[in-house]
Amino acid sequence: MVGVAWLVSVISSAVTDIDISRISHPYAIVFIFVTFDAVVPILPSESLLNTGSVLATQEGSNIEIWRLIVAGSAGAIIGDSILYWISRTVLRGFMSNRVAQAEQNEKVADTLAMLQDQAPMLIVFGRFVPGVRFAVGATMGITRFSYQRFLFWDIVGGIAWASFACISSALVSTAIGDQPLISMVVSIVITSTILALLYQRVKRGWDTSKHTTTEGE
Repeated sequence: MVGVAWLVSVISSAVTDIDISRISHPYAIVFIFVTFDAVVPILPSESLLNTGSVLATQEGSNIEIWRLIVAGSAGAIIGDSILYWISRTVLRGFMSNRVAQAEQNEKVADTLAMLQDQAPMLIVFGRFVPGVRFAVGATMGITRFSYQRFLFWDIVGGIAWASFACISSALVSTAIGDQPLISMVVSIVITSTILALLYQRVKRGWDTSKHTTTEGE
């Protein structure tokens, strides 16, 4: 875990130093970066959106916030869909026996039912937290959650996530100047709060589900 945390911090620092305004196709790079991050969650795509948004607030910059949002949203949606289908086909096929056995377990079945009920919230708000968005996308694919529903809520979450990452960074940069690290800290604080609220909501749904099941027996 320490090694992973160190690797992520090093990558985040390197991404923060990238000047995408000097790249020939900055929005294409953002799109590819975010898409890859959704499938292989070791690249902190928020860092690139934060950095790009800070650059966009500088005088003479050729970076436009709305284009960053479009590139980030598209990358998030397509990347999450790729993860969903890899999980639904390859991973489920590889783990088919284990999945089938697990689904026969009453507690696992109750948990999956709760996930179905809480799916919109998990998909939308889970996108704001790197590890959670990967776990949610993979789980939805493995359990064969309706792709139409997944896609709808993922579009909502992807647009909200990219808009928040870009606009919040731009506002912080405008208020305190060119301080991308501070902007990232603000983003981390807010996403941590979202994660705490998400956990409370899911736990409340799980407790309600268990209470209802107990009464039914």
